[in-house]
Amino acid sequence: MRLSGKVAVITGAGNGMGRSTALLFAREGAAVVIGDVDMAGGRSAVAEIEAAGGRATFMRCDVSKEADVSALVATAEERYGKLDTIFNNAGIEQPVTPSDQVTEELFDRVIGINLKGTFFGCKHAIPALLRNGGGTIVNNSSVSAFANVGGNISYAASKGAVMSLTRVLAIEYARRNIRVNAINPGVIDTDMNRRNAKLAADPAAVEEKWRAITPLGRMGTGDEIAQTVLYLASDQSSFVTGIGLLIDGGRVAT
Repeated sequence: MRLSGKVAVITGAGNGMGRSTALLFAREGAAVVIGDVDMAGGRSAVAEIEAAGGRATFMRCDVSKEADVSALVATAEERYGKLDTIFNNAGIEQPVTPSDQVTEELFDRVIGINLKGTFFGCKHAIPALLRNGGGTIVNNSSVSAFANVGGNISYAASKGAVMSLTRVLAIEYARRNIRVNAINPGVIDTDMNRRNAKLAADPAAVEEKWRAITPLGRMGTGDEIAQTVLYLASDQSSFVTGIGLLIDGGRVAT
């Protein structure tokens, strides 16, 4: 098992990519601390992990609130004695909106969760990782940091900033045995994307468009994301730091 004896914190793990990653990490031997505002989803993820013989803890966590994120990391150390890795996954979308019509409230909400939440996760994980002699950080950026179709300025800005944050921390803490990387998912079959599609006048057309802009011709899965996060969190990627790994079915290559 690639994470045997390790302790992981995953934000936004009540559903979607975070949940898939939490389940995989547990199968690979990690004790997982799940943070999410979705209490039902978080608790059911823990129940699923425990039913399979794994170890997991849920704590309600709004990543836009620093105290919540600090408490989440502290829970990992208090309950399991250390922290080895954190997956800063929690994020929200911006409804497709012309940029000149994006309100300050919407912009601040997206930045607060996607960017500040990732910053808080890194900020509070780093001291815990240093106490453990090092470890790994994986941040969830997006293909939107590299390729866009417009109408998502706050989301794209937040995810581009996550890439910059990732590179800064990778350089800053490389000599202290902390590796920091990001993933950049394309269109993934998640609750968030299904919710976005339903807001459109023709949801089927939206999903067809997603397939059309992806050379592999389909949406990715949460399990495919989880496998990539596992690679970056584990010793398999021991000489990898400061990258954004595209998981986009070839979209950026076009």
